[in-house]
Amino acid sequence: MKNKKLIGSLVVMVFLMMFLGSISNIKNLNNSPKIAQETISDGLIPVNFSINIGDIYIGDNNPDWSYYVDNYDWCSGAGSEEDPYIIEGIHVTNENMSAHISIETAEYFIIRNVTVSNYAKPYGHHIFAGIYIGKGEYGLIDNCTIINCSHGISLAEAKDSLKITNCKFIGSHNDTDTGLGCAILIHEAKGVNISYNDIYNYYTGIVIYDAEDISIENNTIQTNFGYTSQGGIYFCGVNDSIIVNNSLYGCEFGGHEYTEPKTSSDEFPILLESCYNVEVYGNRFYDLDGNLIVSDVPDVPEGLTNYWYLIFGIIFVISGVIITIYSFWRTKIKKSDK
Repeated sequence: MKNKKLIGSLVVMVFLMMFLGSISNIKNLNNSPKIAQETISDGLIPVNFSINIGDIYIGDNNPDWSYYVDNYDWCSGAGSEEDPYIIEGIHVTNENMSAHISIETAEYFIIRNVTVSNYAKPYGHHIFAGIYIGKGEYGLIDNCTIINCSHGISLAEAKDSLKITNCKFIGSHNDTDTGLGCAILIHEAKGVNISYNDIYNYYTGIVIYDAEDISIENNTIQTNFGYTSQGGIYFCGVNDSIIVNNSLYGCEFGGHEYTEPKTSSDEFPILLESCYNVEVYGNRFYDLDGNLIVSDVPDVPEGLTNYWYLIFGIIFVISGVIITIYSFWRTKIKKSDK
């Protein structure tokens, strides 16, 4: 009788674990983000000039990192793995709408808890961004806020472990001064992770071209004020990368106006052109009111869908081994009692 009870308990445990596993991957569908487009009072140190580190063009004569480290408390470090350069705790903006952060040739750096707002420049060129990094390596941009800048964060020729995470982008959509750009723009890059960022009301969310080993994961891209974004995520010439578990609200693809690359209208919030080995799965698409339209487009890769089946199979095998061993042990005890 006890043997039967134990077997019954094990069977119940297996089915309970299967049930919990099946519901553990269900996400909350009522998660439409809310935010107001306004100037943020953040308590950061005000900086009313552009921070230009390194020369983009010959003759720029911009100072290097050491100048800012020596002259400002909000900049520190030595540019090494043990002591990276750090810019933190500032709000870059001015009345002329000309202040931003531009860094050329950066290795081992961190930009965190920084806000850049109201930077008005033509949206076409990649250097015109709230934060621009050229030839960056081993860098982290964390917990930054970009408000009303045509391009939010732009990386050019980036490589080797760069990450943009926990950042907030509040755009001007199609405003002629601070709009018509994209929140995150990357080209000629390798090894960049873009994760857990919130993008609101940008004309385009994330644009990447001529790159490889790019991870776009767990980001939220939303338009508001009645606008529909012209593109959620766009890849052109990108290889060996992933776009996973992102949430897109009120986005459709209507084509870009950049000189390069030109694209055709496709009315879909994720568009890949001339790409190779890019996995797209686990993403959710909502309308402007936060109602789920479709999820997991395209389908989850076969290896991922079989994951839970593998786990359940292992549980069944282990349970069978336990039952067999226990039954054998009980039979042996009974024989020894005789």
